[in-house]
Amino acid sequence: DAGDLLDIVGQDFLGWQEDALKGADVVVHLVGGYTQQREMATERLVRESLRVNKDALQITVNPKEEEIPILSPGMVTLKTKRIKDCESMVRENCLYTSCLRLEANRDEEACEEICNAIAAWEKQKAQSSSEATGE
Repeated sequence: DAGDLLDIVGQDFLGWQEDALKGADVVVHLVGGYTQQREMATERLVRESLRVNKDALQITVNPKEEEIPILSPGMVTLKTKRIKDCESMVRENCLYTSCLRLEANRDEEACEEICNAIAAWEKQKAQSSSEATGE
């Protein structure tokens, strides 16, 4: 979401929200690190998604809880809380959400899980649409 990048890239990065979110069907939150920046990035993604495109599916991708100390030793309780707070922020504010906890360093499996979440959302939308039209 850029956070401090504006200082580096200047005005060229303004308007990222419209460029990245306006026509998106899905927003995948791949936020790295476990500092407060993670929460700030999630907050900006949620806020701007609601402003620009509230109907997009929001997918958070985080490591399984038991892998956090392996991926990032130290202050595990705080890091775990930050991840849970980010997931809660998405669930409580966005219309369509999927919060995934995935095994680290399994890129193909992660992509498959993300695709499965999208397919489940599309199926849910189709069913809701059918029920609304009485089909």
